[in-house]
Amino acid sequence: MLIKEKVEQAKKLLSEFDTDCWLTFARETSINGDPTLAFLVESDLTWHSSFVITKSEAHAIVGEYDRLSVEELGVYDSVTGFVKGFKEPLQNLLMKLDPERIAINYSIGSEICDGLTYGMYLTLRNVLSEIGFEERLISAEKIVSAFRERKSKSEIENIRAAIKHTEEIFELVTHF
Repeated sequence: MLIKEKVEQAKKLLSEFDTDCWLTFARETSINGDPTLAFLVESDLTWHSSFVITKSEAHAIVGEYDRLSVEELGVYDSVTGFVKGFKEPLQNLLMKLDPERIAINYSIGSEICDGLTYGMYLTLRNVLSEIGFEERLISAEKIVSAFRERKSKSEIENIRAAIKHTEEIFELVTHF
């Protein structure tokens, strides 16, 4: 499964880039999705959602109506669904993990690494300021770049299949 491979890859990248935690924070993904979400979850999400990956664990905090589809992936060590709000579950998880650096998806120079809107950044910063973590935020650009550039086994298989089908189409077209 692609998502499982990519989450495992992300854990290794955190070690490589000496980063404690990678947080992908999103909402209403069918309207404004983060470019990395397709590698972390299969379906669109509604409310504020958080995917927190450390060197050894992966956690998801999603709206209650999204919880089952994320759990069924079998990728995350914990999937927390909420009804009233994401703030308390996210704060509790981060206080438990206590990361020194929290990489988030913003970048000045790379659109594939810049999935966090400014409004979402402010929301996240405000939530983290309540637990004293707001100064721990760093850009996830190096992690996301490597995450997107380095292909997993499934991605390589899919690329090879696409090339094969393309070659078959070219072969058929040459006879016209």
